[in-house]
Amino acid sequence: MRKILLTGLILGALAGCSDSSLPATTNPLPTANSSLPTVGTLPTPTLMIAEDRDLSQIKDPESGRTTVFGNVSNPTNNQPYSQVPIQLAEAYDNEKGETNFVLNTAHSPITVADDQGDFVFENIPPHRYVVVVGDVFGNYKVLLGPDQVTMVIDPKSDQKLDLGAIKVDIFAP
Repeated sequence: MRKILLTGLILGALAGCSDSSLPATTNPLPTANSSLPTVGTLPTPTLMIAEDRDLSQIKDPESGRTTVFGNVSNPTNNQPYSQVPIQLAEAYDNEKGETNFVLNTAHSPITVADDQGDFVFENIPPHRYVVVVGDVFGNYKVLLGPDQVTMVIDPKSDQKLDLGAIKVDIFAP
């Protein structure tokens, strides 16, 4: 009896933490005469493909928001990075004045460069950010400034911030 009660408590706790985006089952807990419930199929991830953008036609951000844009390419051959993810990690200064950053792959702003390497973050919260180019689970680089220290951008509210041409080799060690 104790095992069943403990199992029920654990399953109840897990059900309370479950992802509501998953389809519900008709019978979430098995009964003595039933088999385990089946979980519906998970949604198929969609491939993010960026359409070609005209950076000269970027709209003004909504009130209290900001827009950041630029172009990313390989410095060795000047070829644009096509369909590469670009994310903004929030930057914070610690009590020593050192800048740290947090990249939350679920909530940090993300976009994808188009075939020409152009990218746009539209209507994002104004904050200090570090730019991360590439796949954070594969090849990526955190942008560095001219002094080879992590570059922090600080777009202001109601501003369009042009980062210009960004040259970064995401495949270099």
